[in-house]
Amino acid sequence: MTRIKKKTKIILFSIIAIIVIGLAVLPTLVKNYAINNSKTLLGRKIDIGSLKYNYFTSTVRVYDFKMFEQNDTDDFIVLDTFLLNLNPLKLIKDKVEIDQVYFSHLTVNTTMKDSTFNFDDLVAFHNSTDTIQKEDSPPLKFSISDIALKHANFFFNDQNVNKETHVEDFNFEIPYIGWDQEEKSNADLKFNLKNGGYFKSSLNVDPSSGEFDAHFTIRELQLKPFYEYVAEHAEINSLSGSVNSEILITGNTNEASKAIVSGKIDVNNFEMTDKANKKFLGAKHIESKIKAIDYYNSSYTFDTFKINNSYTFFQLDSTSNNFFKIFKLDSPETTETAVKDTLASNEKALYYAVNQLVVENSVLDYTDNLTGEPFNYHLSDIEINSKAITSTSEWIDIYSTMLLNNRGTLKANLGLNPNDYYNSTLDISIENFLLPDLNIYTNYYMGHSILQGDMFYTSKSKIVDGQIESENKLLVKNASLENTKGGLYNLPLKFAFFLLTDKHGDIHLDVPVRGNLNDPDINIGKIVWQTFKNVIGKTVAAPVNFLVGLVGGDPKDLEEIDFSYTDSIPSEKNYKQLDKLLELEQKKPELKIDLTYFVDNKLQGEALAKAKLGQAFFQETREDYEKQDKDFEAFVLAKAETDSLSLDDAINKLVQQPEKDSLVVAYKNSLIQSTETYIKEQAAFSKTEIKEAKKEDPENTGTFPKFKISYGMTAED
Repeated sequence: MTRIKKKTKIILFSIIAIIVIGLAVLPTLVKNYAINNSKTLLGRKIDIGSLKYNYFTSTVRVYDFKMFEQNDTDDFIVLDTFLLNLNPLKLIKDKVEIDQVYFSHLTVNTTMKDSTFNFDDLVAFHNSTDTIQKEDSPPLKFSISDIALKHANFFFNDQNVNKETHVEDFNFEIPYIGWDQEEKSNADLKFNLKNGGYFKSSLNVDPSSGEFDAHFTIRELQLKPFYEYVAEHAEINSLSGSVNSEILITGNTNEASKAIVSGKIDVNNFEMTDKANKKFLGAKHIESKIKAIDYYNSSYTFDTFKINNSYTFFQLDSTSNNFFKIFKLDSPETTETAVKDTLASNEKALYYAVNQLVVENSVLDYTDNLTGEPFNYHLSDIEINSKAITSTSEWIDIYSTMLLNNRGTLKANLGLNPNDYYNSTLDISIENFLLPDLNIYTNYYMGHSILQGDMFYTSKSKIVDGQIESENKLLVKNASLENTKGGLYNLPLKFAFFLLTDKHGDIHLDVPVRGNLNDPDINIGKIVWQTFKNVIGKTVAAPVNFLVGLVGGDPKDLEEIDFSYTDSIPSEKNYKQLDKLLELEQKKPELKIDLTYFVDNKLQGEALAKAKLGQAFFQETREDYEKQDKDFEAFVLAKAETDSLSLDDAINKLVQQPEKDSLVVAYKNSLIQSTETYIKEQAAFSKTEIKEAKKEDPENTGTFPKFKISYGMTAED
């Protein structure tokens, strides 16, 4: 009996020893089996440093886990530590209960090339169809507590742009998830950003109703790592800045697409440079307060959108501008895509609202090369303010002020219907604008340089159903110009300014603009320029209309001085006209006045011949020949000793052509000389010149003697 008991103990201890040894080596066997059959089980080769199981606490520990790439050499997933703490007794009640799931120092390497990823084979492997039909089973009862991922690192290598993104020190915690959970689950996540800053989130989900809220915090997210992605769509050399945000998303997991987004986004020290490494867009601070973004209903509402200390460099050429070129907006493909996207987006009614738009202390540098010479202009202290900009507004007012080239000031008020830009208003006022800033344009288009001058400008423009009516008033102070050669339109701007200048040295100019914006061929710039040309042209073509305001009287008195054929000296009326001309010279010292003598020599010769015979008639009869027609005719015929000739033929017989020509010259010389003498006696300073028109000039035909008055400037070339 003793021997039997002894043998039984030996067998029992042996069995126990075998079980203990089996349990001890089981994790190793499982590890080796998993490694050797990993491709069948998981679709990839794996390696495990060690696998341990605590039978008393039901805790599984895995150390130094690796899953390789398809080439079986490079690391795809590396995990330093994995811990799983089970509660096996709950299995008796058909419930899986896990007290702890812990991952430490997980590293995942993801690669993208074209549209494929380095894990596509794993997705295909695990999505393969199981041919065995499974019977429906009751829902799994489970509870998982204390889920944590610590110090993880994720690498994303986008070979399309040759860019690797690193998310480091990624941390994730979920206190509890259960199949019959009634309270909200909370999931916290945090990871550091490689170039500074961090990302943190907190997710709360009500498992019974599906209601959730998610809070996201981003601190100092650097924009530089995103350069390669932006460079795919823009010709830029650099991208920099940082983003801070607080975002709240609320919704229901059953209708996740109806979630509402709110919060705040701040961008600091934003800057983009072009391929020449020139900064073309930037801002010290951009603040956006999101009231509600409802993507499902296409509704976007912002409480505030504020831009502070922004900078824009805008370069215009004859075909495009730097923004279109940088963002590839002037290519046909881009335009066609944009049109299609716009049509697609218009399928849903879009609602947008910005309760307050603010731009503060901003700068715009403008340049163009339209004239063949760079034109640079600096706009600073730009302030823009508007309230209640919405897609449903019937009217929006936007106010703006800015400094022009560090001196002039501009104030503007734009009013418009956001749904119909063909109904709007624009009021502008400009003070102390430096006219020399425009020299490149005035030289190119008009052949003038503006040496000095300040401009004050007001404009009131209204567009009603596409019909523009714009009233523009310019006040120019102390303007002086210099002639240069040429000019595309060669406008006599200097003379026009001279004529328009009043006694205070100011120029007042009204430029009304009219046009139909519904006409696809309309060009507002051309309309304004053509209107300006017309104003200048009319001013120069009719200078009398502006000069008469200085001396008063009838404008016709400043156009020409008329005489009769028999006048050898000016009349009293003529002297008064000359006095007004001298007064003009005194008030406008740079005014140049020319008197050009016109007359029909033939008609004057005939008139003087008749007048000579009229003097003989008077001496004999003491009668005026112009009042005694019949007596005078009889007198002439008697002198001609004929009664068969007409009066004119009789006069021609008595006064031959050489004598007529001599009389014409004598009267002309007397009239011109007496006029010159009067001018010199009355105003020694006068630069008025008297000259004769060419004999072949058509204006002589049928003309009484006259001085035609023309105006110019003594300083003009």
